[in-house]
Amino acid sequence: MSGPTSTRIRAALAKLHDLDRELDAVEWWNDDHPEAAAAALDARGAPAAAGPLWGRPITVKDWIDVAGFPCAGIDVDAQERHPSVDATAVGRLRAAGAIVLAKTKAWNGIKADAPPVRHPLDRTRTPGGSSSGEAAVTAAGGSTLGIGSDSGGSVRLPAAWTGVYGYKPTAGLIPTTGHFPEVGPAADGRTQLGLLGSDLSVIDAARLLMAGPDGRDPGVVPVPTTPADPASLGGLRFAVVAPDPAFPTSTTIDRAVDAVRVQMIGAGMVEVPWPWAWLGESYDITLRYWARASLGGGQVARQLEDWDRFRTRFLTAMDHADLLVTPTTAEVAPPHRPMTGEDFAYALPASLTGSPAISVPRGDDGGLPLAVQLIGRPWADATVIATAAMLGSP
Repeated sequence: MSGPTSTRIRAALAKLHDLDRELDAVEWWNDDHPEAAAAALDARGAPAAAGPLWGRPITVKDWIDVAGFPCAGIDVDAQERHPSVDATAVGRLRAAGAIVLAKTKAWNGIKADAPPVRHPLDRTRTPGGSSSGEAAVTAAGGSTLGIGSDSGGSVRLPAAWTGVYGYKPTAGLIPTTGHFPEVGPAADGRTQLGLLGSDLSVIDAARLLMAGPDGRDPGVVPVPTTPADPASLGGLRFAVVAPDPAFPTSTTIDRAVDAVRVQMIGAGMVEVPWPWAWLGESYDITLRYWARASLGGGQVARQLEDWDRFRTRFLTAMDHADLLVTPTTAEVAPPHRPMTGEDFAYALPASLTGSPAISVPRGDDGGLPLAVQLIGRPWADATVIATAAMLGSP
């Protein structure tokens, strides 16, 4: 006899298969694996202290290890790679009862001649990337939580374009152990494991479960974590980062940012100025970061020095603000085309500073999702998520 978790997971798998025929968002299937995990949970029975992820179907970006599924990362020659151990963050969620349904495509996937991931609301448009499949699946309701990775906006941008929340944690909060290819604080200090979904309470629960040292990722700091609490936001100081003419935004996105500003003032928060036009500087540092393999030693040293100065200037400026409000992207999801560095411009500063940031859905423009971004001080993840919860649905 099937238990409640098995019934739920079979239904979730059927729904995801149906969606994938439309979206081409899944990279790897192994239906026996989630069905066995569900049966095991039914056999155990839900404990009295079962958390909000118990029995929940989730999906994971292909660049993150899940035992029982292939993980090829960006290496076309690694398609036979089958990790036997979960990434730390995945393992912590599975230990809490979450069940991985499938692995989703990064960009358009690793397989030759695979079709592009399609936007769930308009098949002619791109969902963005690189957590492309996760954004499409969670936005379409095929997964209750998606795990992606975010270097310069690879969770936040597709979340914005598809209309779900996209959360990048403070650098050093959640271990990146099990990301393939391997990342770390020295070789790739921007990349963090992030979360996508339509339910902030589930995202926050996952954040708390995933956080903390694992003895493998040297960049993770043992910082206490607290749940997000919208009731704690009274008197919070926020600044709206003015649009940068070099990276022009649409009128509808400007209106969405202004509507959030008005709502935050109405909630008793205090607006303060933000005089720093930082996008050009962050974009230049990032361009040199992307090109670091071809730079000479002196150029690499200069890039790192500029990056350190940028981070220091940010921390100094945040002495006067608790939270920043910016666009996540300059426009709504465009028709299918190659992505450019400019697409990620508004996401780059939080990546360089290691700050927590979340893309928050804020209505639509002609049926295509709009979003704003909240950026907090390092380690103020609870404040960022609590503010997103306070904003609620537009």
